[in-house]
Amino acid sequence: MNQNKTIPVPLSIVRLEVERLFGRYSYVLPASELNQNLIYSPFILYGDNGSGKTTLLKLLFHLLSPKQKHRRFIAQTPFVRFSVFLADGKRLLIKRQEGKLLGAFKLQLFQGTEEIAEATVETDNQKLTPLGDFYQKLSEIQLNVFFIGDNRIIESDLFDEDESENELAENANLIFQKLLQTPNTDRDSSLKRTLQRFEEWVRQEVISGTHQGASSVNSIYEDIAAQIINAEIEDSVDSTEKLIAELKHLETRSLAFYQLGLIEPLAIQKLINTLQSSGATQSMTWKVLKPYVESVAARLDALENIKALFNLFVKQINQFFGDKQIQLQVREGLKITTTDSEQALSPQKLSSGEKQLLLLFCNTLIARDKATIFIIDEPEISLNIKWQRQLIRTLLNFTKDSQVQFLLATHSIELLSQYRSHVVKLSNVVSTEP
Repeated sequence: MNQNKTIPVPLSIVRLEVERLFGRYSYVLPASELNQNLIYSPFILYGDNGSGKTTLLKLLFHLLSPKQKHRRFIAQTPFVRFSVFLADGKRLLIKRQEGKLLGAFKLQLFQGTEEIAEATVETDNQKLTPLGDFYQKLSEIQLNVFFIGDNRIIESDLFDEDESENELAENANLIFQKLLQTPNTDRDSSLKRTLQRFEEWVRQEVISGTHQGASSVNSIYEDIAAQIINAEIEDSVDSTEKLIAELKHLETRSLAFYQLGLIEPLAIQKLINTLQSSGATQSMTWKVLKPYVESVAARLDALENIKALFNLFVKQINQFFGDKQIQLQVREGLKITTTDSEQALSPQKLSSGEKQLLLLFCNTLIARDKATIFIIDEPEISLNIKWQRQLIRTLLNFTKDSQVQFLLATHSIELLSQYRSHVVKLSNVVSTEP
């Protein structure tokens, strides 16, 4: 398979190092610095069962996430040292005090060889010291981190506050409901929240795109005035016919935007009839409509990338679903139907594999707007062989030209064989770091 060679974006991870994980394993991943640019994204970890792939992903997630709860996982995971190297020369280091495997540790942030922040985490009866200054420096990097474990629940500090507010608002008996929860209900809740976030992201993208085209629309009256004042404006059948052709083209082009709910339908025919009418007012009509045509075209141009991304999402996910299909409309949100019926289908009625794809793909689109590390443990879970072949390619299609990096741990032969040059094997080494 031909794979595009890409250059790591500044906030991507190029190397991981760990010393005495579980007291037994030391890894440098990848072992050679020559492979860093080639591996970039996806960065795929492969190793034997029990070699620490999942633990490494979790350590990475908890190190890069600023909230206090994450440091408890670090304190309780046995290792001596853990380093994360970014493409822009930054390095994050966790180091145990006095070579211990558990408990207190030191955090350091470097730019090249210069230390720019440090903090020591002391553990005392399960209490962890606050590290506001260190994580303030870390947050200035502006790197978002998402983690999807084998339970298929997405974790991120970005979501914590919203989800807490939603739970309190929606569940009067929150404690009782928690007692009744099963892994399936947890996954369904995670998917529900993901779809809510996705639909809100869709609306925000449309608002942003509309604002980008607003300057052209706002200047329409200035253009009309200029056209009327300009005595040398063309007044010919040829120029009128060109404008009519532009109107017809806009009408055809706008249909794809209208179907997604990005714009209201354009009423073009009445304008064409007015232009085609004879009489002394035709010249004035031309002068008024020309700026209108240009402003509508500018609005469509501003929404073009959003339309293309939405269409890509629908097309790609429907290639996975067999007897079901996804529809996306700005006002109505995401709609799932069977191929032989227009009746809406609840996301809870999807298979486990379909739910996983929807969770992955929706969160991937949400993540593409900012520098993001997307960590996925065993993405092949619940996916058939055909879907495993398509999965990474689809994720990369969704994040093309963005600053999203995928870090995966997998046993899937399909994924490993397709992306051999991106695979980093966990081979136990003797650490040479001082």
